[in-house]
Amino acid sequence: MTNGTINDMEAKRSRGKLFTRPEKPREISITDRNVAHLKHLSRLRLCSTAQLAALDGGSSQKVERALLGLWENGYIERPESQVTSRRKEKGSRPLIYGLSRKGASYLRSHGFEVTRPLLDGIDKHKAAGWRFIEHSVGISGFFVQLELATRSQQGLRILERAEIFTDAPTPVRRVRLEARIPINGSSRRCTVIPDGFFGLRFAAAGEESYFMYEKDRGEMPVTRFRTQYGTYVAKKLHIYLEASRQRKHVNELGIPNFRVLIETTTRERVVQMIEALEELTSGRGSNLFLFIDEATLAGSDPLNARWVSGKRNHVRLVD
Repeated sequence: MTNGTINDMEAKRSRGKLFTRPEKPREISITDRNVAHLKHLSRLRLCSTAQLAALDGGSSQKVERALLGLWENGYIERPESQVTSRRKEKGSRPLIYGLSRKGASYLRSHGFEVTRPLLDGIDKHKAAGWRFIEHSVGISGFFVQLELATRSQQGLRILERAEIFTDAPTPVRRVRLEARIPINGSSRRCTVIPDGFFGLRFAAAGEESYFMYEKDRGEMPVTRFRTQYGTYVAKKLHIYLEASRQRKHVNELGIPNFRVLIETTTRERVVQMIEALEELTSGRGSNLFLFIDEATLAGSDPLNARWVSGKRNHVRLVD
């Protein structure tokens, strides 16, 4: 079956049955490629066909065929909120997939780790709103870029979750940091949950670095908020700063260091964030944070791109 044939078939199904599995799915055998797709979805949550094809590194036609077989047999899901977006944006767009409960169970039964929050909430993806899906796929895009960039770097690898939290005082189900910060003249306990978390091991130096990743869509206020409970960028920065000062990452996550990577929409917004950080730190800024805009990152990769530190210096993650 040619790639064009697959796309034509899917286009015909999109008129009403693109998200309805056939009564008689095609027969498949779970190959190493299929297992790799399931593992990627377990780790990244939601991915487009283009992202999964990039990670696969082989023929996009074979990837599409493999995903179609996995979906028809219930190992992966197609979030139904794609229907509206595909109707609004005429033309083809990559399908988005998430791991189903059946796919998660398969991985666990074969010794692969599936995090509990993902396994428990897997079926909710079918009803997830498009904005949530779009944001999740954007986060996955960063981690796809990161993995592809790491493959070309000798002596550098991404650490597995189990490796990172070996020394954690208690089991870590979800990365989160909590701290008290002043809001409207009173101290409030606030929590920040990064959009992503990863570690890098530099073999030559015998060192490990840890990063919390935030994908900012440009919709959140930088320094203002509508209510005292609202979220804004400066509030997140303050929580990270205070949690780092109190060494929450050591005492709760068992990691010796971390930096916060913030990808945002424009260079102008990067400047606004750094100015907000300087206001929080009496003009000093902080190297805890590295900022980048989407266009700059798209022209490179997460490891070699020129991030801007909270002290306005240019930094690469591999330096």
